[in-house]
Amino acid sequence: MLNKLLALFTLGLWLSPMVSQGAEPEFHYQAPLSEAASEYRRAELPWEVLAHLLQAEQADLQVVNAAGQAVPARVSPISDLELNPEERSLSFFRGDDPTQVGLLLTLGASPSAPKLEQLALADRHYLIVQNAVFDGKLFTLQSLNLAWDNQHLAQWLPKSLILETSDDLQTWQRVTTQSLPYILKEQEVLVENHRIEFAQPVQAKFLRLSGQADFAPILTSLQGVTGIAPQQTAQRIAWQTIPLLTTDQPQQFHYLMPASVPVKQWRMHLAQSGDLYVGELVTRPLDERYGKQRNQESRVSFVDYRLNSDLGELRAPAQSLPNIYSWDANQVMDWHWTFTQPQPLTADKAVVEFGWQPLELHFIAQGQGPFRLVYGSRDPISHLDLPFPDETMAGRWLATTVQVGAEQVLKPLDQPAAYKQWLPYLLGGVLLVAVLLLLGMARHLWRDLDKTGS
Repeated sequence: MLNKLLALFTLGLWLSPMVSQGAEPEFHYQAPLSEAASEYRRAELPWEVLAHLLQAEQADLQVVNAAGQAVPARVSPISDLELNPEERSLSFFRGDDPTQVGLLLTLGASPSAPKLEQLALADRHYLIVQNAVFDGKLFTLQSLNLAWDNQHLAQWLPKSLILETSDDLQTWQRVTTQSLPYILKEQEVLVENHRIEFAQPVQAKFLRLSGQADFAPILTSLQGVTGIAPQQTAQRIAWQTIPLLTTDQPQQFHYLMPASVPVKQWRMHLAQSGDLYVGELVTRPLDERYGKQRNQESRVSFVDYRLNSDLGELRAPAQSLPNIYSWDANQVMDWHWTFTQPQPLTADKAVVEFGWQPLELHFIAQGQGPFRLVYGSRDPISHLDLPFPDETMAGRWLATTVQVGAEQVLKPLDQPAAYKQWLPYLLGGVLLVAVLLLLGMARHLWRDLDKTGS
């Protein structure tokens, strides 16, 4: 009996350190930080560091000193999130319709208002847009968005379009534009842009769009005009080029998006003019604990292009993220692209660019240097936060910038397996059973000793 008790006690001692191993997190990567005289420091986190984080919201990133002790730190965006610009629906009046232009003159009636025939352009088709008034002031415009009927406007390339502004409908000033609207077919694919971008913000009562015969089709197809204000805060976006991985389908490629990379948009890497990509993007969360994919997914069709035209080179805007990112972005996402054009698509052409919001790390250099980043862990991490918020003077301006050095691999990263996640619980269960057996045998031994004594 005593031999059995001794064996169980020895087993418990042997299992205890294995169960407690989870207390010390295991990191797979490290990167040195340059030195500075100030104790309060900041470093911009490169894509390579964020892409190797294994947990959401940079939870597996620490700054440690020479003794391996974690120091207070916090990760935050380098700039504020981009705010959606204000928009206003604007009235428009077609120059080929005297009734509409007459109504415009009635609305803006004044002793100095021009007569109907004075507004006419002998050699150009035109329409006039009336700006909106907001809080007693004219709305500041950075661009116009034109909505049209695609059934009646199959192709439109207004290379003669001119944009002008006026406050009295008599004196007009030309406005420099950065992009013009269009709709055309390229390789049997419809590509279009509805926005007129201004080089500088404008604030005027009226805007006149005019052009020759290539402008005229919009007059009968235009359904609405929206005025868009300038951005209130500009968000810095960095772009990272990533080759996609092949799958068992010849036209399908994929990429596992790390949970801690704040991706905002994406586009194809178009190295030369004439490229056109059409397809579908499917994103779904990847549950690493069980190696399975959940059923929550999002499907988005896309058209991306870089084409030559009479307006110059046309480039599709960056693609917005799938709706799934609004509620489930803080985990590894499996992105799958299926291309219908071009066919066949070779692996060297399957390259994308991800637009992501840069992040910075603020930390207090406690203890002896050098300091370094340790990151990439599946274990729970304890964090020491900074003693002040980001909005304070110390949080924003007083940090000394240091650089992140070359990455070093501490331990090669294995693919996640289910047993690794449940091993501590399994060992804990074995230890609990051993303790219960030990208590039961001690109870029986006590009874036997009681009977012997009596």
